[in-house]
Amino acid sequence: METILRAISDIELIGPWNLNDQNIRQQLLDAQPALVVIADENLQSEAAAELTKSIVEQAPDLTVIRTGLNRNVFRVFTIRTLPAQGNSLLDTIRECVIRDGN
Repeated sequence: METILRAISDIELIGPWNLNDQNIRQQLLDAQPALVVIADENLQSEAAAELTKSIVEQAPDLTVIRTGLNRNVFRVFTIRTLPAQGNSLLDTIRECVIRDGN
């Protein structure tokens, strides 16, 4: 993953960092990246899930892409801030349900 990202000219890679490093959250906040890619052996990794949760809570405008090196999928976590109006909430709920096909 690192080799692929370093080879792309318009991407500045500021890692990799160890997911179990106690200072990783602060390093991420200090670096102020445009987005974070978390790659771990297992997509369901507890360390990756905890880091994702922490980033989303501490920096809600930061997009997180999480991938497992054992599968050909990735997940994108992004937060949208919308006006706190009843109609907006209902429209958003309907939009999410329609988008997910339910």
